[in-house]
Amino acid sequence: MSRSTKLVSAAYIMSYVAAKHPEQLTTDSIAEALKDHPARVRQIVASLVKADLLISLRGAGGGVALGRPPDRITLKDLYLAVDDQPLLALGLRSDFNGWDNVCSVKPIVSALYSEMEGDLIGKLAKVRLSSLYKPAR
Repeated sequence: MSRSTKLVSAAYIMSYVAAKHPEQLTTDSIAEALKDHPARVRQIVASLVKADLLISLRGAGGGVALGRPPDRITLKDLYLAVDDQPLLALGLRSDFNGWDNVCSVKPIVSALYSEMEGDLIGKLAKVRLSSLYKPAR
């Protein structure tokens, strides 16, 4: 399984939008500034809008803007909005045939993975968007 870069891309997008606040930015201008593919930026922005982290303004001069203040947005919010994969992309083999009642590797390691992912999500909740950028002057 390849590693997802959606969380990091979302953090760059949100940092750029926050740094440009109160400007309304188009997804094309964001993609150009971040040197990312416009379709990818549109996909991530759509997820961020759906999660109310960005607002979408339609019409001439439309674009996206922050949905709430940057000190009220965390990396956990971004992760929950855009990532469809667990933070820990480690594979667990199935129990070996005939070992189900004597081998407890899978349940123990599964519990550890869940605990570690919970710890990571807790750490993401402590990092605010406002700490990821310097406001434009």
